[in-house]
Amino acid sequence: METIPAVAVLIIKDHKVLLVKHGEASGHINGVYGLPAGRLQKGETEKASAVRELSEETGLVILEDDLIEYHSNVFTAEVKRKGEKTELYAMKVFVCHTFRGKLQSSDETEPEWVEIARLDEYDLLPNVKDAVMREVKW
Repeated sequence: METIPAVAVLIIKDHKVLLVKHGEASGHINGVYGLPAGRLQKGETEKASAVRELSEETGLVILEDDLIEYHSNVFTAEVKRKGEKTELYAMKVFVCHTFRGKLQSSDETEPEWVEIARLDEYDLLPNVKDAVMREVKW
């Protein structure tokens, strides 16, 4: 199975994490939550991809300089997709504390602030809870 490089943006504010719920137009299974994330496009840097994905999936605007390299290694997981397909992703996570704009849904995702203490109540993509909990400082 080929490994697909991907990036994600981790934003934590007021004991909540910004997640996106995947919908009909997404390749992910409907109703599954994940970090704002996606595949790198050809010729795109990891930070440029993270800026683009966050904007596309949440409506928020950030700069590459707003992204902080996550202290952990890349998260690798097999992810079930629509149509009984499974793909292997290597997701590099960036932390972000500064952002602008207002949350907006897209055709693929609906952004939502989720209380970190309630993450177990959500259907999460692999490694999401682990990534969040490694960053929580309370």
